[in-house]
Amino acid sequence: MITNEQAEKMFNLPTIEAEPTGARRLIIPAFGFAGGKDAKREEWGNDGPFMEDVKGLEFFNDKDQKTQVLKQKDGCLICYDAPGRKEKVEQYLKDHPHTFQTASQVEKLINFIKKDMENAGQVPDLYDTDVAFAANLKDAPAKAEIVPGMVFSGVKKKEAIQAVMVREGEEFGGATAGKGGAYLRRDSKGDIKMIQKEEFLNAYKITKMPQNNSRQQVKGE
Repeated sequence: MITNEQAEKMFNLPTIEAEPTGARRLIIPAFGFAGGKDAKREEWGNDGPFMEDVKGLEFFNDKDQKTQVLKQKDGCLICYDAPGRKEKVEQYLKDHPHTFQTASQVEKLINFIKKDMENAGQVPDLYDTDVAFAANLKDAPAKAEIVPGMVFSGVKKKEAIQAVMVREGEEFGGATAGKGGAYLRRDSKGDIKMIQKEEFLNAYKITKMPQNNSRQQVKGE
């Protein structure tokens, strides 16, 4: 059986890094355009949500049924990443090099992305954020390096997890590793939980393996 103390020690060694499947966000910096209008935008502060006065481009999020405001000063478009979506957006920007010059050109990009979602059988779910949020995603470029048209993706740092593999039959926290073994997962709060191998691989995408894989097959004392 693996004790809590032993599990903590495992996470002091090089670990697997993973992120929830489908949690990766696609970021499209889209600021600096002309033609933005005065608008009210919802923002979050220490005391909760509040409305801020901004200049930007309003558009509609079909899934949330809410109006979004892409800020002219530092706004970014954001949606959940999907296979091939980043490449399609990059090709669109290559074909339309003046996209970020005016609000009307940015609106055409928004309509292009929403149409791509519809073609994939999805309710369009495109919303706005800003450079500060985008720069805080895991593995994101530095804030000063985020410029219009620089498309990238990432997850919230709190969503990324660490994991170690344990052998079949190992016990931890009242659970037993089944056929093929299991993973111990530690989240951003430090909580450790055993997840069976198949369930883990369905729920998470491994983004980094430790150089010494042999350390991942751990046996309790």
